[in-house]
Amino acid sequence: MYPKENVTYVTGEGDAATETTRGWRFWHNLDLTTQFLVVAALIICGSMAVLGEWLSSQIAANQLRSRAESGALYMEGFLAGHLQEGADGPEVSAQRQKELDELLVGTDLARRIEGFRIWRRDGTVIYSTDKALMGKRLPSADIDRAFSGHVVAQLETGHDDETGTQLRDGRPLIEIYGPIYRSNIREVIAVGEIYEEAGEFIEQRDRVQRRTWWIVGATTVAIMGLLFLIVRRASNIIHRQSVTLQVQLASARALAEQNRQLRKAADRARMDASRSNENLLNRIGSDLHDGPVQLLSLLILRLGTRPVQPAAASPASAGPNVALDDITPSRLASRLLTELRELSNGLVLPEIEGLSLEAALRTAVERHEHTTGSVVKSRYSGLPARTAHPLKICLYRVVQEGLNNAFRHADGRDQRVIASADDKFITIMITDGGPGLVQTGPTGDRRRPLGLQGIRNRVEAFGGSVQIRQRGKSGMKLVARVPIESNNA
Repeated sequence: MYPKENVTYVTGEGDAATETTRGWRFWHNLDLTTQFLVVAALIICGSMAVLGEWLSSQIAANQLRSRAESGALYMEGFLAGHLQEGADGPEVSAQRQKELDELLVGTDLARRIEGFRIWRRDGTVIYSTDKALMGKRLPSADIDRAFSGHVVAQLETGHDDETGTQLRDGRPLIEIYGPIYRSNIREVIAVGEIYEEAGEFIEQRDRVQRRTWWIVGATTVAIMGLLFLIVRRASNIIHRQSVTLQVQLASARALAEQNRQLRKAADRARMDASRSNENLLNRIGSDLHDGPVQLLSLLILRLGTRPVQPAAASPASAGPNVALDDITPSRLASRLLTELRELSNGLVLPEIEGLSLEAALRTAVERHEHTTGSVVKSRYSGLPARTAHPLKICLYRVVQEGLNNAFRHADGRDQRVIASADDKFITIMITDGGPGLVQTGPTGDRRRPLGLQGIRNRVEAFGGSVQIRQRGKSGMKLVARVPIESNNA
């Protein structure tokens, strides 16, 4: 039996959980306007129910209090003249009891009043329409409150007053305790108790309560209707604004997409321009190598070493250490050939298109070491495996010109190349141990394929930046940073 009971329990719990889940799912599927109206209706209906109940209870209490005060005034005005002082306190004489019986027993007034009593302070009944109660002591808290000057009233059904005697037919009654004062003195000498038939009172109370609930209900319906209209109006306004915002958002997204496409087109154009520039430089270098360089080589072979007497040459044009008699056509052509070859070699890059970025940078370093006979320490970390060819050429040129400057200004001392990359940037850092950048005059300046300004222009064309600054007490540092995202292969 235990397993069966356990299974039944778990199944019931699972069904309850399923119903709860369905309820929550149904609630979350409602739109916000409906959810707000449901919650607002519950709050308003609950509040109005509490308000209606409070008003109903207050109306009933006020009606009972009004009825009790009227009864107390009646008892005070009617009974005060029937009391007289006795040895044990206030009492009702036999003559006064007969008068009260004639008034309260078997008359039209008796049909409304179920019972009538007069009490002393000690709880002794000194008069009662029920003669069996006269002379008995029946103390109660209600009598004590009435002797303190308060009117006490309560609605009862089938009240027996703790005497064991049930009142007539169990009809609803209003029990009223009212203080009776001594004439001209606010001193309570006795308490009158009256049981009044409450049928008419209850009917009137219920009628007023029903009217109160009708008013509360009508007010609730009016508030809910007004709230519904306001919420629907606000919902329509919000919906229109939402549609407008969605249109604006779609327009903004389309504009952002257009800007992204334009940026990609600009990046492609920049890449194409860089590629075209390199192709142009390659063609210029090839043309210089295949044209003027070859012609000058032929000129040197044919001229031999026959001296040339320059007619308009000045000593300054030949340099401070060269005499005019020493200038021969072959020597002049040889110098020109050297210059053209150096220019040609600077313009034509090695075949790096099929190399990775790291291999291309290593090629630049090795070529510099081979050309200058100097030593370059290098380190590479995290470089991307694939890089756009124009960017690869740009970074190759940065290393080439940076090492050229390091060799020229630092005599090749402590040359270093550090190339690294992270998620956002490729960073090339070139340092040396020389005196730093030295500005040379026009006579000492020598043209190079690239200058520092050329490096800056190339890097900035790819959205990057170049910093050139002193490296501690000696040497210089060149740092180039290029973003990866807009320069992918």
